[in-house]
Amino acid sequence: MSLPPEFLSTVFLLEDPPVPLPDHFAIITAWNPEGLMADDVDNETADRILKLELDDLGLAPFRATGCSPDLSHREPGWAVVLSKVEAIALGRRYRQLAVWRIEDDALILIDCATAKEERIARFSERIVGR
Repeated sequence: MSLPPEFLSTVFLLEDPPVPLPDHFAIITAWNPEGLMADDVDNETADRILKLELDDLGLAPFRATGCSPDLSHREPGWAVVLSKVEAIALGRRYRQLAVWRIEDDALILIDCATAKEERIARFSERIVGR
């Protein structure tokens, strides 16, 4: 997989997650398309559009922010129950390099260009700031 190595150490801040968490869901962000730093206004606008799209689909997204381990870099996203195919399609539409998939507590990184996936860790071990 040719994604930035920083992706492999991502941790997640969750806001108001359902209890218990769904067994299978995806985390998708609209921030920093194509892996390039965008300004806050563009990122926040894309984030609002993604949230509206998820709401219009009748889904129940909750905030899931991907962060560097020291929390200095953060990319807000949305956790939502979607299939792998649907998650990749959304990731591509928002020009993302990758999306995350959680399956029975396995944290899986999926390359949006190739659909190749790599199991990274247990998702429960990557949740911070509960």
